[in-house]
Amino acid sequence: MKRELHIISFDIPLPANYGGVIDVFYKIKALYQQGIEITLHCYQYSDRLPQEELKQYCKEVYYYRRKLGFCGISSHLPYIVYSRRSKKLLYRLQMTDAPILFEGLHTCYYLNHESLKSRFKIVRCHNIEHEYYKKLAQHSSSTKKLFFQTESDRLKRYESVLENAQVLAPISDEDQIYFKASYTLPKVKKISAFHTDQEVTSLLGNGNYSLFHGSLNVSENDHSARFLVAHIFNDLDHQLIIAGKKPSFELQKLCAKKDNVTLVRDPDRNQLNDLIANAHIHLMHASQKSGLKLKLLKALFSGRHVVANKDMATEKSISDHVVMVNSNTEWKEAVIKLMKQAFDEDLLHQRITTMNEFKNDKSATLLIDTITF
Repeated sequence: MKRELHIISFDIPLPANYGGVIDVFYKIKALYQQGIEITLHCYQYSDRLPQEELKQYCKEVYYYRRKLGFCGISSHLPYIVYSRRSKKLLYRLQMTDAPILFEGLHTCYYLNHESLKSRFKIVRCHNIEHEYYKKLAQHSSSTKKLFFQTESDRLKRYESVLENAQVLAPISDEDQIYFKASYTLPKVKKISAFHTDQEVTSLLGNGNYSLFHGSLNVSENDHSARFLVAHIFNDLDHQLIIAGKKPSFELQKLCAKKDNVTLVRDPDRNQLNDLIANAHIHLMHASQKSGLKLKLLKALFSGRHVVANKDMATEKSISDHVVMVNSNTEWKEAVIKLMKQAFDEDLLHQRITTMNEFKNDKSATLLIDTITF
């Protein structure tokens, strides 16, 4: 039987260089490998351009300019939603009866459109968006704070549009609990994040540094990096590497004052993969719960020891592979203890067994099983 699927992406999913698009791209690839014919619809903005590689996995790829600035502003709808609307997209969705996968609340402008009422619709819930934007407001300056808080309020009101979907596919345990408690009509099925690694490749033995990595131009990551430098490694003898794109001036200045801290600015993929593989400890600090952090999966598939706080490590199934900490003292004690502990074969075998749950082919099968073609 021919199985066709429309996917509406909030961004062009290549290059797959940040959390959301990593999930989208590797999902497309995994679905293609299981015989799904994909028509991909992408909103284009910023400096991201159409990508020929997407045609390897999709029957058709369409691009739509996101309506930025004044054209994206509504009196009541969230900006991230209203700026992603296109009459051409709606027309193309109407041309077939194939199911539709909406990637995030961002892309749900047409979820409740009358012409799509009879269609099978699934929404990928990357986050609880109003909570995510509320936290962004807390870590932002005055102008951005107002935008993020307004967006959070609008997203909370708009979220009820999800009642028009047949399936909601959250990415984490805690998000699944939230959506099941909030909605009775759509079926809620957790589908873990799609990601870059398919086999555990963690190196045995010891490294000589701890690593924090992420997009440092994201306020949450900047906040976490500065916390680790200023409050955890302020009086430790151990080495810390902070790696990521576009670090703030404040973070650069803070790192420069510390002899045991190295800032690696804008590493390419190979450089970052080497840093991840050779680190002895991966520091996973988050100031808010938001889905399943892909960098946590990356560390568990290709790194050694992992230390995380409760906002980062939200999945019960990986708890045995993460040292959970909350206070500054616990962070420091964990680093000191683990730097003396080799990553051995027993730890490696345990991790291989656990991480089978997070392989893309398994997630793709779960997703396909939820869809009525």
